[in-house]
Amino acid sequence: MDVGLLYETPFMDLHYEGLDGVFGDTDASEIVELVQSFNETVGAMFEIA
Repeated sequence: MDVGLLYETPFMDLHYEGLDGVFGDTDASEIVELVQSFNETVGAMFEIA
């Protein structure tokens, strides 16, 4: 999943700052790290860069 999608609809519909506004900076950072980790793991499993 492209992390940039977290700063678009539906999060932008809920708050103008997207993910950061909905969850706060600390939680948003942890969510981004989780998505990036997932992307790396799945990418390695399926040989996706």
